[in-house]
Amino acid sequence: MVNQVKSHSLGKLKIYIEPAHKVKHGERSLYRKIFPKAVYMHIIDEAKKEGILNASVYQTHMGYSNRGSIHLRQLETDNSKLSVCLELIDVKEKLERFFLKHRHLFISKVVIYKSVEFWDPGGHEHTLAATDPGTLFPA
Repeated sequence: MVNQVKSHSLGKLKIYIEPAHKVKHGERSLYRKIFPKAVYMHIIDEAKKEGILNASVYQTHMGYSNRGSIHLRQLETDNSKLSVCLELIDVKEKLERFFLKHRHLFISKVVIYKSVEFWDPGGHEHTLAATDPGTLFPA
């Protein structure tokens, strides 16, 4: 038995965004007119609908984005200007399609793409289907 890590090439898309940025389109119920949805939450919802393999949001403690002001997380103040990091993971082609379809949400945001490897710990047969490069886990 050969001890070797099985791996697959994937991509990671990181978007740095302020929670204060809200969606100005979409569902127009009275509730959403009063309390618009944060763009990062909308992106997560859309990623799930489109079958993106993994989507996560990370809260930062201090920083700035797009050459803006430095913000620090504080318990008793408004932290809506402190960037969150939204991370999407899937094959590059699927991330490119997602980015192009939703490019209007990424205007004036810092967006970074990086190639990464998915390491298969065993126990699952992972395949990259020819028809849908984003299908890692068979149904």
